[in-house]
Amino acid sequence: MARVDLLGAIRERDRAALAAMVGDDVVFNSPVTTYRGRDQVVDLLALIGSVLDDVEATGEVETVTFVKGHMDGDELDGVLVETRDDDGRIAEITLLLRPLATLQAAVRRMARALAEGGQPDA
Repeated sequence: MARVDLLGAIRERDRAALAAMVGDDVVFNSPVTTYRGRDQVVDLLALIGSVLDDVEATGEVETVTFVKGHMDGDELDGVLVETRDDDGRIAEITLLLRPLATLQAAVRRMARALAEGGQPDA
């Protein structure tokens, strides 16, 4: 299933696989902001894979995948919504996560990693 493949590529931080899955003009709606373009979105998805642990699908309904994962032992759950283009590549991704406190900690870690060149602290 394509969405599970996306989660696997995120989990493995497989930039080549991520780049092959998304369109040139892909849009990623994160819990914080919107990112545009293949390079920026692939970098961000790979970074998410290094910040969150044990990301896995718990269910699917049409274009929505229910996900769970951990960060520093705290559980996150949410949804990943995908829209595909005519070529079958991902044109838009929206990620919604909860609970808020754990999401905020993940966002702070990602912000530090982005400011330091894309590698999160452990």
